[in-house]
Amino acid sequence: MNFSSLIFIFFFLPIFLLCYRLVPKKGKKIILLLFSIVFYLYSGLYNFIILISLSLFNYLILLIINRFKKLGFLYYVLIIINILVLLVFKYDKSLVFPLGISFYIFNSLSYIVDLKGNKIKFDKNIVNYFVYVMLFTHITMGPITRYDSVINDLDNYSLSKEDYYDGFRKFLNGLIKKVLIADSLGLLFETLLKMQNSTSVLNIFILLVFFLELYIDFSSYSDMAIGIGKMIGINYKENFNYPYLSTSISEFWRRWHISLGEFFKEYVYFPLGGNRKGTLKCIFNLLVVWLLTGLWHGNSINFLLWGIYYGIIIIMEKYIFKNVLDKMPSFLKHIYVIILVLFGYVFFIGVDILPFVKTIFSGNLIDNTTIFYIKENLVLVLIGILLCFRLPNKIKELLNKYNSLMIVWYVILFIIVVSFIVSGSYHPFLYNNF
Repeated sequence: MNFSSLIFIFFFLPIFLLCYRLVPKKGKKIILLLFSIVFYLYSGLYNFIILISLSLFNYLILLIINRFKKLGFLYYVLIIINILVLLVFKYDKSLVFPLGISFYIFNSLSYIVDLKGNKIKFDKNIVNYFVYVMLFTHITMGPITRYDSVINDLDNYSLSKEDYYDGFRKFLNGLIKKVLIADSLGLLFETLLKMQNSTSVLNIFILLVFFLELYIDFSSYSDMAIGIGKMIGINYKENFNYPYLSTSISEFWRRWHISLGEFFKEYVYFPLGGNRKGTLKCIFNLLVVWLLTGLWHGNSINFLLWGIYYGIIIIMEKYIFKNVLDKMPSFLKHIYVIILVLFGYVFFIGVDILPFVKTIFSGNLIDNTTIFYIKENLVLVLIGILLCFRLPNKIKELLNKYNSLMIVWYVILFIIVVSFIVSGSYHPFLYNNF
């Protein structure tokens, strides 16, 4: 079930929110679990069986470890099994890739490792565990969460009208961005990829459109997940912090898919030693993290190269270019980031890399067809670019003064969104593929 589908918007979400608000505090987790089961079952029985089987297996082994402390070595066995399950589904192309498997395995791994490190205590309440693992708000595309954060929020449930309104507005903002902008950019991107005659400007334009689509698409989902979380008393952290405004690649990855970056830092980089054991060890640790990040994103050589690409850039920023970057004007640093990120998407878009890059630097600059597509979609691209910028506080204050007008504006946009969905001109979220 997609967050931007009619069945979710008009049936699942309203019924869930109504039931969640009506039941007493003690019953809220049961409602969460029941609706999460329905949500995931809707994606198919195959997906559900894999999720429930793996989750039940994890829980039973953890229950045994908690009962028999001498069996602590089973933590390692459990970690290896979960990683192997993820690798098998990601790299065995004969198997159907279960929806959201990367995210719920990462959530499970974080729980297992935190238990092993005594950062949390084993909770015998099986409802708590399954609510955390199966919670529909983050199961398919994140954000990657921590057990104690989610369960503490639910145990200390508190929700004001302001929180509920802010959550609803956050969800609606994400829905509008997804359906009206990200999906339109997605259709444009697919059209451009099918064009027969490649030119330098066309290939750069393809990268720009994907550059905007990926960010708006994934950040839209994050907004919707965070918004739903806020409406039920869960305070998810922001998963994106205007990454295209970064002044270095290192900063870019602190702003992009924040929960994934924090996961690799907490559970891979720090356990390997981080930067505490000298320069060579730090370089090795960074390369391991980025190789794993590339492998997590996909099962082709392109994603491995993508991970190496960013690993090398971050190492060079840390040890070679740091002084140079510090002395550069901010606008040049922004340009530097945009160029490197834009080029990095060559590995992501599913094209033959060498011919695609070669065309960019060829003498075949532009043709009439490329000019036509740029002109026809200029407004869409400009809106996409504007969404990459943070709204100034003065404008936010001005909008708050005209709250009633904003409500009318949201109603109009929502009607347009529904018409887009009804017409079938929307796509599943891109990060469903990862």
